[in-house]
Amino acid sequence: MKKLIILLLFVSQVAFGQSTSRQYLGLSAGPSFPLEDFKKNILSDSTSGFAKTGFAISFNYTYRFTHNFGMELLINYSTNALDNTSYKNALEAEHPDYGVSIESTKNWSSGGIFIGPYLRFPLGDKLTWDIRALGGYFGAYSPNATIRTTNKNDLNDKGEYYLVSSRASNFGYVIGTGFKYRVNSSYYALLHGDYTSSTVKFKDSSGWDWDGQPYNNPFSQNINYMTVTIGVGYVL
Repeated sequence: MKKLIILLLFVSQVAFGQSTSRQYLGLSAGPSFPLEDFKKNILSDSTSGFAKTGFAISFNYTYRFTHNFGMELLINYSTNALDNTSYKNALEAEHPDYGVSIESTKNWSSGGIFIGPYLRFPLGDKLTWDIRALGGYFGAYSPNATIRTTNKNDLNDKGEYYLVSSRASNFGYVIGTGFKYRVNSSYYALLHGDYTSSTVKFKDSSGWDWDGQPYNNPFSQNINYMTVTIGVGYVL
């Protein structure tokens, strides 16, 4: 009987401990590093995104089913400016008789809502290592930019051209890892590294091209970036 009482007390303590720490909310922010085609700055390659390092923010909710396994909901956002300098240099190399200036008024912006499993590996009483693989909705806006040109041999020969922002969406995924450090019974310190990827097609891409003609040409863009974020988590 005594052993049974001890066993029941132990089980109730474990159950209580799990019920108070099975769920938490997290908010984190940090730099967003464009990768692959998204970072590429080759004018003749239509897959080039000319994206610069930007800023990312993410919100996540996790529910742990067992000691090492759970599900996670992630909402993220990244803003990455157009690399005006690289774009300018590429245009001037393509049109050596012209000087070019570029003013971008809207960045690449993207993000989504993702859900999927995560694994949890305790590294001590307070520190855990998490791995997550999530999929879901991904949306993006292309940048806005004004391109001004001046003929070096005829200063009266000037042009003004536009890239007009458009919106696209598709399936995307996030693969990431991170650490949680329990500060006290209510809060965690968070450190995450995540790779986000999607290929979106901008159907309403429009503007005025080098020949002064309006265009409306759809294009596809691979958007891939790595974020490194720090933040705080709250135990529910």
